[in-house]
Amino acid sequence: MSTPSGHRTAGHELALAQLRRIEAVSGALRVAAVREPSAEHETLAVDISVDCAGMQTVPLGLQLRRRELITLSIPGQFPFFVPAVTTRHRRFAGFPHVQWGNQLCLYRSVATEWYPADGMFGLITRLVDWLQAGARGELDTPGEPLHPPVAYQRADADLLVIRADAPQPCDGVPWLGVALARQVAAGRADVVGWLEFAAAWPTNQAEARAAAGIDDEDAELFVAPTVITTRPLPFEYPRTARDLVTALDEGDQLSARVVLALIGFASRTNRDLLPASKPTSGGPDSDEEPDTGSDGSKAPLVMLVGAPGRGIAGSAEMAPHLAGWSMPGFAATMGRLTLHQFSSRDELADLGREVLEMGKDWLDGASIRWARINEARPQTTVRRDTQTPAMWLAGQHVLVLGAGALGAPAAEMCIRAGAAHVTVADKGLVHPGILVRQPYDDADIGSPKADVLAARLRRIHPDAGADSLVGDIANTVLDARAPLYDLVIDATADRVVRSLLEQRRAGERHAWPPVITLMIGHRATNGIAALSPRGASGAGMDILRRLALAAHTDTTGTMSDIAEDFFPATARTALFQPEPGCSDATFTGSAFDVTGLVGQLLTGMLHALQRPASEQTMTALVARMPTFTIAAAPQTGPQWLSWPNDIVIDDHTAGYQIRISLNAMNEMRTEARRGARLRGPRVETGGTLLGAIDDAARVIWIDEATGPPPDSLLSELHFQHGTAGVSAHLTARRKATSHRSGFLGMWHTHPHGPASPSPTDEAGMASLVLPVHDGPPRALILIAAGPAPTWQDWLNGVGTPHWYARLVERQLTPSPQAPHESPRSPETLRHLQQLTWWPGGYAAHPLSPPTPTHPAQTRRTP
Repeated sequence: MSTPSGHRTAGHELALAQLRRIEAVSGALRVAAVREPSAEHETLAVDISVDCAGMQTVPLGLQLRRRELITLSIPGQFPFFVPAVTTRHRRFAGFPHVQWGNQLCLYRSVATEWYPADGMFGLITRLVDWLQAGARGELDTPGEPLHPPVAYQRADADLLVIRADAPQPCDGVPWLGVALARQVAAGRADVVGWLEFAAAWPTNQAEARAAAGIDDEDAELFVAPTVITTRPLPFEYPRTARDLVTALDEGDQLSARVVLALIGFASRTNRDLLPASKPTSGGPDSDEEPDTGSDGSKAPLVMLVGAPGRGIAGSAEMAPHLAGWSMPGFAATMGRLTLHQFSSRDELADLGREVLEMGKDWLDGASIRWARINEARPQTTVRRDTQTPAMWLAGQHVLVLGAGALGAPAAEMCIRAGAAHVTVADKGLVHPGILVRQPYDDADIGSPKADVLAARLRRIHPDAGADSLVGDIANTVLDARAPLYDLVIDATADRVVRSLLEQRRAGERHAWPPVITLMIGHRATNGIAALSPRGASGAGMDILRRLALAAHTDTTGTMSDIAEDFFPATARTALFQPEPGCSDATFTGSAFDVTGLVGQLLTGMLHALQRPASEQTMTALVARMPTFTIAAAPQTGPQWLSWPNDIVIDDHTAGYQIRISLNAMNEMRTEARRGARLRGPRVETGGTLLGAIDDAARVIWIDEATGPPPDSLLSELHFQHGTAGVSAHLTARRKATSHRSGFLGMWHTHPHGPASPSPTDEAGMASLVLPVHDGPPRALILIAAGPAPTWQDWLNGVGTPHWYARLVERQLTPSPQAPHESPRSPETLRHLQQLTWWPGGYAAHPLSPPTPTHPAQTRRTP
């Protein structure tokens, strides 16, 4: 609380008491004088004397006296406000961190470095450290960013945002040219490029945009004359034009004549780029007067002055520190008229020289109005998200499917992370209900969400590209070609989109970019992200199916909430439809929930994408929002799951892609190795396949493979699948996987043989015998085979065999010869009776007598 003017506050008393305590215990500080607050100044001024006799001094450092007299101006709100520290002399003027010639800048960031609890004890410690560092010439510690020189700016000055890295002087010669500036708003422009003096300067907006690399046809650019010196300017930039020109002339022989000529050339260019006759608003009939300068253009006149002063201390490459001189309009005209001094006509040359002298006189008396500068160039600015997973997105082209509760924040996060281009695809319109949790405004109601979101992204990062695709995603982006993006984010939560994307990607998985699929649970308490890297065997639908199987078969119970939320055994019938009519069902949840989950999920996926391509696998991340119920049970944190690529083969006859999981292949290999050890290297074996068929995506998944039931019959030329225990096993697996995996077909081997059906196989496929009475009307026949080297390598764990797969229709009407059996000729029956038969299971000896009694399901003739 403050007191009436002229009286000490509690803060004043505290500061003075602390100084007296320091003085009592240390002779290095003395309180020399105390000046009470006045009606004009509510600060308590305390002069202190600091002992500097023992401080090491170098020639280029502060030249300290034995005792330095320092004034502390203590505000009434101390210790919540920091005292100002000044000297009565100007001996420190020009050194880093000395402002106004005598004010010592002790803190680079008061918010993080000033501790109110330390009070004067912390301030005096900081002051002594500052004096010691200054005496050693180490106010800018090697390895830390240099504090920039100070150009005192007015609060109402124009704003320049520096986005393009500044050029460097070369071979000791200052850099002269222009900055390409984009007019963003009244009083603000962004520097987006540079052109040296000898380059071809633009004569129209199209050339200016091309020089700056800007595609936006509505962008308006102008040029700003620029001088970048080879030598540093004073720490405090000059406040008068005379002092500035003197500093430029002394350092790099940049005289007033050169400065005025550069201003003139830039002014002449701006007349072509932004002619004053062009209305600023309202169209040709507007009564508003255009904002013109006396140079005949709408462009503001700003001269940029750069000097070494930014970068890493001790580095040989110092990035220029930039300041902007906002000039009055007539300076442009003056500079343009000075160009006549170079005319071949005597009268114009005389005029030019006369104006030049007038310009010099003007410079002698003009004060400088420094513009406000915001740095955004990589040369001097470190992104706040540096060394985070978000950096993967820098410079990437991203396609976001869906502009709703998931897609909108995802797209915005991508553009903020530095994505070069974001395309948003969605067919929906903005309506009132979505404003609760989606980044749209009331004024956007009725507009396409994709268009509104793309416009928002362009406002966030004008230099990045953002466009929209309005319409059904199936017709706009998911065509037969791989999309030309670096990343695809499916945020639609739409089964149709996932299925179509799975189908489109299946045939070109090595050409498709990584695909991230996002989902949120029905109460926005859980979220799932699935990553399909380039070349992965499956996309989002495939990975979500794997996650569902993992959640339902998890015996630890840690994923029961995920199984219930996303993959319930019984389809959820209580749907949340917030608007009347046939509105899309959605989840309940707030903007807090959605943003938190999307942020977690995308961060995790980008972390996975940062891994080397050879280490990336199909991955799922489960994220959970915290439960804020005190009595709630402890929650499981984020969970990662990953799967290796499937073995992918194609059934060109039926038009399906078959994906064999490594688990299933390993089960087949284990059985083939056991069979070779027990029965001989050429005895066929086989078993049942479990999985699923998706007719829309045209994908067949093989999840599991079993060995032969004990009542199977095996020989070198024939495999006969038994039925003992098959139905019970299939029932158990269907229940365990919540009916997501069931009977799919049968597999068998052709050891040391071709991966193709024999003529007898072909004849029997149409009347395929299934080992279950209620089998589906279709089944998959899978044959694993290969010549001796390939087959033996596979048995030893190296590589894969040759595969043959075909989806066949079951013959539902049994033949009269035998139920579920194709006709056998007498020759075939005699041949079968001559074979050595082995039972399934773990029998170590062949059957005796070797008479087949089971229906032949797959057979190979000699």
